[in-house]
Amino acid sequence: MVERKKIGLALGSGGWRGLAHIGVLKVLLENDIPIDYIAGASAGALIGGMYDALQDIDEVEKIALNFGYRDFFSALFDPSKSSGLLRGEKVIEFLQEQIGNKNIEDLSIPFCAVTTNLYTGQTSPIMKGNLAAAIRASGSIPFIFEPVTHQGEYYVDGGTSMPVPVKIVRKMGADIVIGVNLYGDMFPQSMPASKKISSLTVAQMSHKLLLYNLSLNDVRLADVVITPKIPGADKDGLTKFIQNKEAIKYGSQAARKVLSDIKF
Repeated sequence: MVERKKIGLALGSGGWRGLAHIGVLKVLLENDIPIDYIAGASAGALIGGMYDALQDIDEVEKIALNFGYRDFFSALFDPSKSSGLLRGEKVIEFLQEQIGNKNIEDLSIPFCAVTTNLYTGQTSPIMKGNLAAAIRASGSIPFIFEPVTHQGEYYVDGGTSMPVPVKIVRKMGADIVIGVNLYGDMFPQSMPASKKISSLTVAQMSHKLLLYNLSLNDVRLADVVITPKIPGADKDGLTKFIQNKEAIKYGSQAARKVLSDIKF
């Protein structure tokens, strides 16, 4: 008997757009596509890690749909006087309430949360230790959250170096890699009618351009690429996790379009 090929998911960073990963996972599971490895950056680590811990994508979706402003302030009202606006400790507490106090090495599916070493610039995968803490580290958005410190090193959001961790999940053992790119539909954008832009707009757009191009480079190495088309994907904001839950639907739509390309 020929052994089937192993399938790995590379779930990309993207803030609130990460809700689309729920839709992607729902479609893959509904169509009996096996998931043998998961690597996620930032929002990808959040959704991928929650699914791996609970082994129930409907439960992950329920948590996301029920996440409201009370939960938002409970998880994020954790002010810092250090190297970010928020400490992030309450994020870990919130996650542990939802998925339990689990370690990565005890999960059913091999999992990796991707971070970036702030001073070396290198992508730093986390493949063991507390799952909630690893998710928090992978989502250490610069300026918003304090960097995570470990053995004298500082780690920030995995999306700053590898927004779609295709290389990581390939190294984990995947023969077929499905990359989910949440930035692929962000450009081109329309020029404002006035054709006048502020310095803040230039800075914001430049940051998005970096993520857009990094993501495109990452997914060149994937066997199958899913690029959800999410209305308003060019807008950022933590509260959009509450306001833009239709992103789940757009993830499902994008995944259905590539089902015939997944051959194992």
